[in-house]
Amino acid sequence: MEITVRFFASLRDAVGVGQCALMVPAGTTLEELVRHLLTLYPRLEGHQASWHFAVNQVHAEPHTVLQPGDRVAIFPYVAGG
Repeated sequence: MEITVRFFASLRDAVGVGQCALMVPAGTTLEELVRHLLTLYPRLEGHQASWHFAVNQVHAEPHTVLQPGDRVAIFPYVAGG
């Protein structure tokens, strides 16, 4: 199934693109997607503990099962003061 992944802020800089379309097996979770992204974009390795996810503009957890056509957004944690 095809999904779209959007990268924001420092993640976009590390990957070099703002978004990509990926084919993943049915039943793929966000956690499995992250492992796949780390193989495609090794520069992301070591930063995933601070990522936040949204699927179709709704906050999502790593165990979320993706559906065909989903739009996944990945944000780095941002702190302010």
